[in-house]
Amino acid sequence: MLRWKYSRPLLNIFVAILAIAPLLSFGPLRFPGIQQTLAVAFLYGALALTYDLLFGFTGLLSFGHALFFASGMYLTTIFVNHYNVNIYLASFLAIAISGILAVLIGSASLRTKGITFAMVTLAFGEAGHVIISRNFGNLTNGENGLPINADRVPQIFIGVINTKYLFWLALLTLVVVYLAVWWVTESSAGRVFSALRDNEVRVSVLGLNPQRFKLVAFVISALLASGVGVSMILVSGGAAPRFASAETTIALLLMVILGGAVTRWGAVLGGIIYSVASTRLQDLSQSTALDSIPKIIKGPLSEPTFTLGLIFVLIVMFAPGGLSGAYYRGRFKYLNRAKK
Repeated sequence: MLRWKYSRPLLNIFVAILAIAPLLSFGPLRFPGIQQTLAVAFLYGALALTYDLLFGFTGLLSFGHALFFASGMYLTTIFVNHYNVNIYLASFLAIAISGILAVLIGSASLRTKGITFAMVTLAFGEAGHVIISRNFGNLTNGENGLPINADRVPQIFIGVINTKYLFWLALLTLVVVYLAVWWVTESSAGRVFSALRDNEVRVSVLGLNPQRFKLVAFVISALLASGVGVSMILVSGGAAPRFASAETTIALLLMVILGGAVTRWGAVLGGIIYSVASTRLQDLSQSTALDSIPKIIKGPLSEPTFTLGLIFVLIVMFAPGGLSGAYYRGRFKYLNRAKK
């Protein structure tokens, strides 16, 4: 409680500074390009946090989490484009249907445990990815992706000059998801989630139903992920099959491990760093900055996945527990020295 007492004002101040920065005539956040990059990064930070609720706090390794992120995107876009539904109502319907989908998939997947559970969720996720990629019912537009009809989107989210509104939308989404995950993990149900991660047998002995609580965690994380998907539609301009792929879920796993599982801010930080790094590395690989480097070095560096993988390996080797783990270890050592 003491740590939260002092960290909350600092967090509020930091969020307030981020919210005001795009209005200032100085600083990097006045540029639309940086606003767009950070908007995407904020949403991936929020998405990583939804995965941390499932993986870090509850101990469920799912390889199909991206399916719910994509379902929020695709269902909203389909309702808006094909059925002329108001975007706000379409968003609500998309999240509700994603929740129903999560109940069905979770009920089936949670009959298994461990690596079998991971493989079952992978199967469901890949099935969803294939359905989207094959232009299901002439609704998803296949591999080309599905742009949202700009005429049915609030005009404050259209055009380069309005990028700051996308930035604020992404920041608001991150704050809402963070508060939701904080509320869930600090509740009595959240304590059961952590107990399931540590010792499922003990939860059963206490007379609680582990499957029921696992399903609750599964559905809540799916609902939050689909909500992040709704915001991503506006920031990215539409839905694409890659958002439903297993690679996206694996990227979420890397984000959580990079930032540190079971620490809410660590998952957010890992998602933001991973998103910004992958964007910048992609830009670097397509620029001429590496032309003067020997080919034996240029080859690996021109592949963003290689560099990201190398960073991940270094984090695992030298900072077990991720960035948040390194922070807490350093803080612990500092406090011990101060006592002496």
